Amino acid sequence: MTYRSTVARQPESLADTWSVCKAALAETDVSAIDKPVIGITGIGASFAAAVVGAAELQECGKRAFAIRAADLASGHDLADALVGLSHRGRSVETVSAFQSHASAMRLSITNDPDSPLAQASQIHVTLNNGSDATPSSTGYTATLLAMGMVFEKLSGADADSFAAIPDLAGQTLTNAAGKMARLRNLFSARRAIDCVGAGASLGTADGASLLIREASRIPASAYDTRHYLHGPMESMDATTGVVIFGDEREVELAHHLDRIGCPTLLVTTLPGIDDGELLTVVQVPRVENLIAQGIVNIFTAQLFAAELSDAAGLTDVKFRYRMSDTKIPLPENA
Repeated sequence: MTYRSTVARQPESLADTWSVCKAALAETDVSAIDKPVIGITGIGASFAAAVVGAAELQECGKRAFAIRAADLASGHDLADALVGLSHRGRSVETVSAFQSHASAMRLSITNDPDSPLAQASQIHVTLNNGSDATPSSTGYTATLLAMGMVFEKLSGADADSFAAIPDLAGQTLTNAAGKMARLRNLFSARRAIDCVGAGASLGTADGASLLIREASRIPASAYDTRHYLHGPMESMDATTGVVIFGDEREVELAHHLDRIGCPTLLVTTLPGIDDGELLTVVQVPRVENLIAQGIVNIFTAQLFAAELSDAAGLTDVKFRYRMSDTKIPLPENA
């Protein structure tokens, strides 16, 4: 399938994953990962998702942190429980992190219960997102959805913050699509694009920067909001662009960038913020759960990356760099 078609089918893919996870978690005890320190790990977009997940657990009063798989490779006991994210469950670094932490309680989320990461776990949750493309869309959002459902059960919440996400996906994608022609005009041929957010939105910014790099080959990086104000934004000007996620200091930052002549996209839940000369505002629905909000927020970035890809003449172009040592090969008879 094409990248745009997989982005468009997320209402269905998220509904399918919600249904499967709802049934599985009704019969799965996840309390074993409720340890003093919970680490969430992954590589690439999965690490971006880990940042979002850690923020939600912290909001629930738990000591949880996103930990890079490379930092776990040495086998130091950095966490009492590990949550591993990998769409296909074959990322070498994440599997190695699990294998080197045999003393930790390990839960993984993949789309393959027979994957190496699933086999290295005591608890496994299976996705049901169907097909995906490059860059990843359904794999990323389904991973967030499943992780959010696991953490909501872990926190003992009675509500289901994710049942409405498939409907919100359709609404958000439709609303954001109305701003894409303007964004394509303002952002094409940028020499660099920064992505900015705080807390859980730092993970979303990281995911967005990866989408931009993969889809349009424009250099993109992610920054925490406050860190961004301490120097990194100094290089931004009329030849660059900034994508911002947030409702607080992020709004003032977006207006400042507009004033200095830097094209800016602000994704916010706040109503009543108008577009500027170079500022484009996409208002998205507000949800209380930070992981659910992370799903809602990334839809605009997915469509934005598709626009930049089309503008660069790279629509559905395959990745140039395929490493031979990042995925554990499938068995020959698979």
